[in-house]
This record gives sequence, C-alpha cells and structure tokens, in this order.
Amino acid sequence: MRLRLRLILLLMLPLLLVSGLYGVLRVQQETRARVEDERGRAAGMARTIQIAVENALDVRGRRHDELVGLLDDLTHGQRAIARIRIVDRAGEVLAASTAPVAARTSRPDVVARVIQSGIPDISEGPGAGGTWWVHVLPIHHAVGRRREPVHVALEMAFASPDARAMSRQAIRDVLWRVGALTAVLALLIAVVLQQEVLRPLARLTESIRALGEGRRGPPLSVTRRDELGELAEAFNGMTERLEEARQRLVAEGEYALDLEQQLRRAETLAVAGKLASGIAHEVGTPLNIVSGRAEMVLQSLPDRHPGREDLEQIIRQIDRVSNIVRSLLDAVRLSKPEIQRVPIEVLISRLLPLLDHIVRKRGIAMTTEIADDLPDVAADPARLQQVLLNLLMNAVEATPPDGRITVRAWARARQGRRGVSVAVADTGLGIARDALGQIFEPFYTTKPAGQGTGLGLAISRDIIRDHGGTIQADSGPGQGATFTLWLPAHEQPA
Repeated sequence: MRLRLRLILLLMLPLLLVSGLYGVLRVQQETRARVEDERGRAAGMARTIQIAVENALDVRGRRHDELVGLLDDLTHGQRAIARIRIVDRAGEVLAASTAPVAARTSRPDVVARVIQSGIPDISEGPGAGGTWWVHVLPIHHAVGRRREPVHVALEMAFASPDARAMSRQAIRDVLWRVGALTAVLALLIAVVLQQEVLRPLARLTESIRALGEGRRGPPLSVTRRDELGELAEAFNGMTERLEEARQRLVAEGEYALDLEQQLRRAETLAVAGKLASGIAHEVGTPLNIVSGRAEMVLQSLPDRHPGREDLEQIIRQIDRVSNIVRSLLDAVRLSKPEIQRVPIEVLISRLLPLLDHIVRKRGIAMTTEIADDLPDVAADPARLQQVLLNLLMNAVEATPPDGRITVRAWARARQGRRGVSVAVADTGLGIARDALGQIFEPFYTTKPAGQGTGLGLAISRDIIRDHGGTIQADSGPGQGATFTLWLPAHEQPA
C-alpha cells in the first residue's frame, strides 16, 4: 500500500467513523424528538376537538347528518386527523367523519371503560402509512355550571409518518453527505500530502538512491522549519560527511598504492643493485681489457685499413655496455645531492652546445624561451645537468627530421614556495595515454628492444624528488611530448 493511500485512510477513517456515528445518533435523536412532538401535538388537538364538540354539540338533539357534517368540519384541513367517531357504550357508532383511508379503531371494552370512568385513553400501533394514535375521550354535557356525562365517547385517529422510514431516509441522507464530504476531504488531503509531504520525500528518495549508486546530486533545499526541513538538513550534513570520508578513503588508497609502488620499486632496485654489482665486477674488468686492446689495435692500423670500421663498431658497443652498467649503478647507488645555488639559465646555456652536432645532423631546430630575472634554484649542478641532458636526449631521439625542440624556463610558485619550472617539449609522435603513468617506472621504456634501459626517467624522477621538486609528462598520440620539472628557489639564509 502506497504511503499516500495509507495516510489518507489513517486521516479519513477516524473522521468518517466519528462523523457517521454522530450523524446516525443525531438522526435517531431527532426522529424520537419528532415522534414525541407529533404525539404531544396529537394530544393537544384531541383535547381541543373534545372541548369544541362538547361546547357545540347537543348529541341528543342532533340528527345523524348534522353530526357527520360537524365532524367533517373539524377534520377539514387537518392532515394528521384521519377520522373522528362518536361511539356509545355499546360500541355503536353514532356518527363518523368521512375517512379517506381505513383508520385504526379502538376496542369496544376500551370505549366502555372510558365512558364509565371518564378517563381518556391513548393507544398506539402500526397502520397503513405509518404509526397510528387512537385517542378515546369521554363527552360531557354542560348543565348549568356542572358537566354531566352523556354516556358517549369521542374517538379520534391520528396518522403519524413512519418513524422508521423517516429514520432510514435521514440516515441515507447523512451517509450521502458524509460520502460527498469524504471525497472532497480525500482530494484536499491528497493535494496537501503531495505538496507538503510526498514531493519532499520523493526528492529525498531520489537523492538517497543517487548516493547509493555513487552519484552525489545537488543538496536538498531547506526552505521549511518543520520535521521534513530538519530531515533535509540532516541528510545534507550526512552527504557532506560521506563525501569527506570518501575523499579520505581515496587519499588513503592512493597513499597505500604509492607505498606499495615504492615497496615494489625498492625491491626491484634491491635486485637491480645486486645485479649491477655483479655485472660491474664480473663484466667491467673484461670489458675494460677488451676496449683497451681494441683501441691499441685501432691505433696501430693505417687510416684506410678495412678492419678499422669493425674495430670502431666493437669499441662503440663496448662503450654502450659500459654505459648500461654505469646507469644501473647510478640507479641503485644514488648519493645525497650536494645542494648549491645554481643559476638555471647558465646551466641550460652550457648544455645546449653539447647537442649542436647531433641536432644539426638530424635536421632538428632547437629554440629556447628563458624568462628574465629567474631566481637561482637549490640543486646539485651535476645531478641537475644529468636530468636535463637525459630529457634533451630523449627529445632528440623522439623528434623526426625538420622537427623542433623547445626549452622553456619561467618563475613559478608552488604551494607558497618560490621556484622555477623548466619544460622540454618536442614535436615527435608523443606517448600513448596508457604509457604516461608508467614512463617513470624503472626498466620501463617505449624504445625498441636494445635501444634503452628504461632507467633514465626513473633516475631523473628520483633526482628531482631528492631536490624537493616535481617532474611530470604531458603528451598525446601525434601531439609530441612535454616534460616539465619544478625546483624550489634557493633561499637566502636568515
């Protein structure tokens, strides 16, 4: 059962029961009062007619037709009087008014008793069309100042409407009025419930359903100061607390995930450390010997000797292996940076000439956008140079011929601290969206097999973090890549 119907029934049923019961009792009470009034009025009319007959009638001196005319005159215009008769002791009817219906009569013994005792009698009983009251009164004749009995009685039959029929009709009228009142009240209650109760509850239900599905809708409007307004205000407060709790859970989950990633990275670096140490010990010495002998042989050969190209290739591959071993050692044995005051524009101006040869060879344009009055940063110059050189070399390798590399530097505050941001942007193919979250992970690389160790960006991230800065990558397929790092400014000692 819906709440609307339930509330209407709860509000209407007591009212209907009380009003219906009151109406029935009121009808019965009014019916009894009407019957009593009719009975009293009939008694008064009987007494009046008795006096009129006694004053105007000499029974013994009247003819039968005169008596009938007298009685007809008395009943003329009186709807309640059905018939009047004059009866003697023996029960013989001396005269009777013309009766349109068969009226109820009294028993002969009752007439004889009234004539003998001189005490009137009233009898009641059902008859045609309703209830009948039959009044039997003695007739007296005036002799001087005395009144002597005439030994006849006056019988009057009064017809009263059926009290039960009147009561049933009145009850039907009451029930009809109660039904009409019920329909009107039900409509009014339904409208009021819809506006004042059901519509706010529907909005609250929708908000609760949205909250259960993980969608936070707009807060409920609190425009009323009743219980529903308090409920809406409490729900808004609960929603805000749940949102705060959800954000805390998300933050704690991200923190736990970061800790887990750091743990995995620490485990990976521990394994890499052992591997790098073993490689440096077991491979480093033979590589140095091979590289030295190859250079000696290369120097001993003439310039146009056909073996020089092979020896140069051998030396380059040995240097590549040595660089890989050195990168592994740098990744697992980072020492504490030596923080100094470093002018970032000077450091960038020193790095760019190192790349002139390879940039011109590949047909790449390189531009710089260095803001004026940059603050000096607090950094280890060697480590910072390693990071910038790694980013520039990655940009050179990713940029196609006729592409462009842009180096920008500008002052930017972060979390209330002054600092400098440096961005290295290329016009290469870009980085896939699913790879952006992994490019700073150790041993992850997007380069073809044999062309990268996947440690350059991981080492750069760790160096920047050790300096209290940040580094991030922005890219999209076919849009190039931009690596932006931020370092805090070097503050003057107090």
